[in-house]
Formats: sequence, structure tokens, C-alpha cells
Amino acid sequence: MKIDFSKVQSYGIEGMVILFSVILSFYVEGQRDLAEKNDNKDKLILDLINSIDEDLEQIQNINKTVSNAVQNINDIQSDINSDDFNPKKNELISKAITANVGTSFFPQKGIFNQLISTGSFELIDSQELKSILLRLFNHQNERNIAISTSIDFFSIEYQNNIYSKFRIDTEYNSLDGEYYGKQVLRNFQFDKEFYYSNEFYGLLSRAKQWGNMYIRLLNDIEENYKQARIYAEYEISNK
Repeated sequence: MKIDFSKVQSYGIEGMVILFSVILSFYVEGQRDLAEKNDNKDKLILDLINSIDEDLEQIQNINKTVSNAVQNINDIQSDINSDDFNPKKNELISKAITANVGTSFFPQKGIFNQLISTGSFELIDSQELKSILLRLFNHQNERNIAISTSIDFFSIEYQNNIYSKFRIDTEYNSLDGEYYGKQVLRNFQFDKEFYYSNEFYGLLSRAKQWGNMYIRLLNDIEENYKQARIYAEYEISNK
């Protein structure tokens, strides 16, 4: 039997062309899919930047609230330390009830979770951005939860003590304050013995300690947010 090598060669070329076409179509489809995923990643990064801006604003507001609380505590302790009796105790009791060191930061994790769930996180080119996002939304978030929970438990103890010892009656102004409204002093009975006691002074010192610890944590988180924003902007502009 005589083999027609010209036909074999022709079939071979046709087969190679078909195989190449199939491989090329897979490649083109893969590139198109990758381009769509990168576009989606870039959109999520833009959303992340907006989310970071909102979280930074929240951090600054909470930092201001806690810093004011610490200052109120300093004012009360300065009065206690003073040899002069201040007759305007209503001002100091008002400061005591508004010395709220228990205002917590709640990060917006939605966009970060979307980056993870859609696989877009792995498409981020910047290793620095990946690292800082993991630090923010994992390690520092866990620290925030742990410290906030401890402060919440302490705040219950703090409020129970001052409200019962000074027999405080308040009104609640829901329109004042950044997040939780504001307590306004209506009436109280000044307990001089408790006011000058080691118990009350120690309670104030603990509140101040928790406040300063939380301010430090907020400052650390804020710096990482600012750095993450820089990396995120570079990620979408460096194309």
C-alpha cells in the first residue's frame, strides 16, 4: 500500500492549526477573564479607599471623644488634689458622667471581605498593601475587639459606681454627640466622702488608663489606615 505523504502532511498541518486555534482561544479567554478580574479588583480598591476615608473620620471622632473624656478625668482629679473646696461640684459631676472612655471603633470590613471572597486580594500587586490590610483587619481588629470588650466591662462598673454613689439623675440628648447621644445632668446628691475617697480616685485613674490605652491603639490603627490608603492609590494608578 502506497502512503500519500502529501496528504499526511496536509492533515498534520490542519491538526496543528486546529490545536493552535484551540490553545489560542483558551489563552484569549483566559486573558479576558483575567482582565475582568483585574477591573473588578480595581473597583474594589477604589471602594476600599472610600471605606478607609470613612473609617479615618470615625477614628478621629472617637479619638476626640476619648481624649475629652481623659481631660475630664484629669480635671476631676486636679480638683480632688486641690486643697481648695470647689463649690461648683455640678460641673465636675457632669464631667464624670460624660467621661466616656468606652466609645469603640468599628471598622468597615465589607470591602476587605469582598476582596478575599472574590479572589481579588490575590491579584493585588503590592505586597505592602496586602500585608497592611491583613494587619488592619485581622491582628489589629482582634486587638481592638479585645481592648474594647475590656473597656466595656469597666465602663459598666464605672457608671454603676458614680450613678449610685452620687444618686445621679440625667436626661438623654440623642441629638448631641457623634454616636451615642449625650447624658445631661439633671440632679445629684454630692457624696463628699466618696468623692475624696481612694476608691473614686482609683476608679478615675483606671478610666484614664483605659482611655490612654485606647487612644494609643487608635493612633496605631490610624497610621496603618493612612499607609494602606497610599498603597491602595498606588495600586490603581500604577497601570
